[in-house]
Amino acid sequence: MSSGNIVPIACKYGCNTRIYWDSSQNAYFEVFTQKKHDCPNMLSMINTNKNSKSADMIPAEYHYQQRTKLKPKMSNSFELLSGDTVIQIQKQYELLSDIVSNYNGKVHGSQRDYNGKTGLLDIVVYYEVPEGKREEVKENFEIEKTRLE
Repeated sequence: MSSGNIVPIACKYGCNTRIYWDSSQNAYFEVFTQKKHDCPNMLSMINTNKNSKSADMIPAEYHYQQRTKLKPKMSNSFELLSGDTVIQIQKQYELLSDIVSNYNGKVHGSQRDYNGKTGLLDIVVYYEVPEGKREEVKENFEIEKTRLE
């Protein structure tokens, strides 16, 4: 890792060593020695605070492993929202956003356009939902959209 990318911090276990996180190796390294940092105070502090569930006491490697284990496979899709007014599109967007959120998905962005031929506003909304749930989201959106009209 080049020294320009190093953001040094003090070891949180109180050994007074300046360290930095190397994401390519998923480990903390000492700034001056460039060796992996195995803090001598870490185990004693963790054992002292066994009953504490503070995230500060858990090594970053654990957090990284937990995030990668828990993420489900996702499916990407989009919807074209059209309407005469901004309010109509806003209601459709909020409805779609709520449905996607209910499926533990995420709305990633949108792109707007004005259709000169029809005079309608168009917005393409990009989103992701857990694999296998895309068709359910589309069906629920169509059902709820008809209720708005």
